[in-house]
Amino acid sequence: MPKLRAYGADATLKIARETSYGVMPSSGWRSLDFRSTDLSAMQPLGEDPLLGRGRNAQDPWRGLVTDEGQIDVPIDLRGTGFWLTALFGLPVTSNVAARGSITFAANPAAGQTITLNGVVWTFVTGTPGALQTQIQATVTQTIDQLVTNLNASANPEISKCTYSRPASTQRLEIVFDTAGPSGNAFTIAASHASPSGPRLTGGGHEHLWQSGADEIPSHTIEIGHPKLTTPVFFRHLGTMAESIEFELGQDGPANARLQLVAQGEERSATTVDAAPASWAPRRFAQARGFVRRGGQPLAGVTGGSLTFSNSLERIRTIRDDGKIDAADPTLATASGTLALRFDGATLMGEASDGDPVALEYGLTMPEGYALRFELPRVFLPRSKYAISGPGGVEARYEWRAAFDEAEGTMLRARLLNDVASYA
Repeated sequence: MPKLRAYGADATLKIARETSYGVMPSSGWRSLDFRSTDLSAMQPLGEDPLLGRGRNAQDPWRGLVTDEGQIDVPIDLRGTGFWLTALFGLPVTSNVAARGSITFAANPAAGQTITLNGVVWTFVTGTPGALQTQIQATVTQTIDQLVTNLNASANPEISKCTYSRPASTQRLEIVFDTAGPSGNAFTIAASHASPSGPRLTGGGHEHLWQSGADEIPSHTIEIGHPKLTTPVFFRHLGTMAESIEFELGQDGPANARLQLVAQGEERSATTVDAAPASWAPRRFAQARGFVRRGGQPLAGVTGGSLTFSNSLERIRTIRDDGKIDAADPTLATASGTLALRFDGATLMGEASDGDPVALEYGLTMPEGYALRFELPRVFLPRSKYAISGPGGVEARYEWRAAFDEAEGTMLRARLLNDVASYA
C-alpha cells in the first residue's frame, strides 16, 4: 500500500559505473546495502540588495550547485569491493585455491582414519587396499606414503586435491586443485590427528587495489523512495568517492563511511532499474578483526581507525547550470589511530626513533575470506598518554602513511571473496 510519508526502511540505493563522467548508464545497475546517507544537492540563496527600493527584502539570487554527502555502509563480503573500486579504480583479480592440513602427533596405529570430503581413508599394517595406506617405521615416512597413495588415487573425491608433506613437519598439506571458492566446501577430519578445520579454507577470488591511480571511476547513484504515494527517485550523476574511514573495535558489525562528490542531481518519478542485480548481505564482524605490525599480530590493541582520501579537487568553470565540470583526484593520503594497552615497549621505539613500520588492518571470516588494508610505510608520533585512575593505562598513536618505493604504493587493499569480478 502506498505511503504518505517517506521512511528510511523503504529507501533504496542503486548504483552503476559511468563510461563518461556525468552521463547516466543505461545498464549495469546494482542494488547495494547502506545504513544512512545525506548525499543530496543544495543550491543556496544569496542577497545583493539594491538601494532606493525601500526597506523590504528583494528577490535573492541562486548560488552554485553542490551535490555532496556521506554514506554509511556495512563492511561486507561482497558490496565492499564495489566501494573500493570507486575509491581506487578497477582491481587486479586472481583466483586462490582452498587449502588445509592434518597434523599427526604420532605415527598412526592400525585402524585409525582420516576422512576427506566424506571418503574414509584407513591406516593398515598389512598390504593396503584402494583406500588405505600401509604404516611405515616413522610418522614422517607414513605421511610420505600417504601422500603418494592419495595423489595416485582414482577416487573422484580424493583426486580433487593435491597432497604433500612440508619439510621438517608431521603435517599432511591439502590443496584443492581448482582455484576459487568451490574448494571451501571440501571437508576434512581425522580419528587420531588434528585437522586445520572442518573444511578447507581460503579459496576464492582475490581482488587487489592500490592507492595512487591517475584516474578513478565515476558512478551514477539513485536514492529512491518507491513506496510513496508519489514515488520519487534522486539520481546523482558523476559521483566520485573522495574518502573512506572506518574503525576497528572489539564487538559489533564493521561499518565504513564514505564521502561522495557528485556533479549534480536529477529527480524522476520512475526508477532506473526495477530489477537490479544484488548480492546477499554477509557482514564482517569486528570480533574477527586484527592489526599486524611487520606481518605479526600486534599485542594489546584495543581499537583503531583508518582513513584514506583521494583529496578531490572540484573543478568550477563558468557554465549555465551551476554544476562542477569534474572532481579530480589529487594527493592520496592515509592516516589513522591505534589505541593499545600501555606496556612501556610496544611501538615506543618506533615512535621515539621516527622509523617507519608496516601495519596491516584486517577482518576475516571462517572460510578464510578476508579484507586487508596493508600500509608498508607508516610513521608514528611521540604520543602523550594519561593515567586517569586505578585502571589500565592506554597509549594512543595517530599515525600517517607514506609511499613506499620498494612496494610501489602507499596503501594496498585486498579482498578475498566469492565475487568473480568487479569489472
